[in-house]
Parts: sequence; C-alpha cells; structure tokens
Amino acid sequence: MTLPNFLVLGAARCGTTSLHYYLAEHPDVCMSSIKEPNFFLFEPTPAGPRPCIADDRRLLAKSVPERARYERLFNEPSVAVGEASPLYLYTRESPELIRLLVPDARLIAVVREPVDRAWSHFVYVNDDLGSDAVPAFARAVDEEISKGYEPYRTGTHFLRLSAYAQQLQRYRATFPAAQLLVVSYDDLIERTSATLARLCAFLGVDETFTFDTSVQYNPSSGETSLVARVDRVVRPAYPYLKRLLPARVSGRLARGRAKLRAAARGSNVMEFPIELQRKLDDYFADDREWLQRECGITFPSRSTG
Repeated sequence: MTLPNFLVLGAARCGTTSLHYYLAEHPDVCMSSIKEPNFFLFEPTPAGPRPCIADDRRLLAKSVPERARYERLFNEPSVAVGEASPLYLYTRESPELIRLLVPDARLIAVVREPVDRAWSHFVYVNDDLGSDAVPAFARAVDEEISKGYEPYRTGTHFLRLSAYAQQLQRYRATFPAAQLLVVSYDDLIERTSATLARLCAFLGVDETFTFDTSVQYNPSSGETSLVARVDRVVRPAYPYLKRLLPARVSGRLARGRAKLRAAARGSNVMEFPIELQRKLDDYFADDREWLQRECGITFPSRSTG
C-alpha cells in the first residue's frame, strides 16, 4: 500500500488534467490511476468518511474517500507518487487533512488569470448556452459576488475558486514554505517544457526528461461539434462509471475522453461588457496583488490592461 508524496492541489480549470497526464509519462513518477480522487475532501469519522463538500451526488460518486481503495490507486513504487484533485485548493479542511496523513508532501498549485478561470469553469458547467452564455455568466456573478466561503457545490462557485489568496494562505499556514510551489497556468500552457522541468526539480526527479506535450487535455470551449455534443450526453453518467469500473480501466477511459475534448476545443477567449469586467476586476483586485507580491505571478486587470 502506498500514499502520495506530492499533490496537485488545483485550481480547477487551470490545466491540472494536462499536468496529471504529462507527469504520468515520467519514469520516476507514479500518478494515481484515476485523476481527481478527492480523498482529502473527506474527514475520517467513526461512522466513515464525511465529505467536506456539499451534497453533490456526481462529485461524491467519482470520489475515493476510503483509504484502502485510495492507496490502491498508486500501483507503482516511484520516487514521486502523486495525484491531482483541484478542489483541495479551495476546500477549507483539506490542508489539515493532508498534514495529518502526509505531512512531508510536496504541494503544487496552478493559478490562472482569475476572470479567465471563472469563465472557463462556467462554460465547462454550462457549455450548451450558446449566445446566452455571457448574460447567464453575468447573472451568476451577481448571485455569487457577495457570498463568502461555503462548501463547494457544482455550478455555484465560479468566482470563489478564483479567489486564490485566502486559499494559498491556508496552505502556507499549515506547511513549510519549501513544500508549496505555485505556478501560473500561462507558464504551464505557453512554456510547458520549462515549467515541467521546474516541477520535476521540485519533486526530486530527472528534470531533463522529455515529455510529450502535444495534447492539451480537457479544455473548455463551448464547442458544438459532434464530439462535444456526445461528451455532453455521457458526462452525467461518467462519475458513476468511474466508480464502478476498475481504476486502471476508468483511468484509460478518462484519458481517452480528455483527448477527445482536446480535439474538439475552440477558442475560450471572451471579452465582457466593460461594467461586468470592472466588477470582476474589483472583486479580484486583492488576489492579483497578493499573487504578485507573494508569488511573483502577475495578472494585469483586464479592464485597464
């Protein structure tokens, strides 16, 4: 039985699927046989694992809360053993749950320009809205903008998952600074080889390994191709298949599905009405400033450039 010695914490829609499959190529890295097991979203209790997220049936169905089953996801002894579950970054209880079980774990967080991340997440959840997407996103912003922390539920946390400062501060308060590495999504996507070499050095594995980075896995696009429409139909059933199938089988299925989504992707660049953009820039101003000051990651405000 094996526990991970590193974790990709998130954030959601920040390239963690691509990162999972890239790292899995490395001969000295063992990634969990399924991505996103969400083990550290559950508190152990005498009655069994208790979720720290809302009663979200599809999300709970694909998670692996049982320790014995979780350990079986890591089937190869390696220098670096890890998994990627993007909700670890947001969920308030996760840092302490990780510390109690794997206190020496290396932790990787990937952050994306906060408005782009929120929009990508919105499109991923609501990718059938077409021309109604921007007005619907504006309504979602108005509904969420005054809310504080709540347990995660799909379709209700587009802004809050982009509020990185408080999330990263929780990890900094729980782990030594040397165990947490924060990288930007832009570096991961645009300077992939250099970023992967940096991550390999952080994990203590050969940083000269050449990765196949020809596929960007699991993008969101609002795409209307046949592949995207079929994926939209099968998506509700996938978490349940993931739980029923053996981990290696569901892992191969997930990789194939992510590749199909990559082949169908379109542009995810969106310009918003200036009033909406200013509202979002104001909401994320403190997070932008904190990331620049503490991590050297700069995301200029979109309304002022």
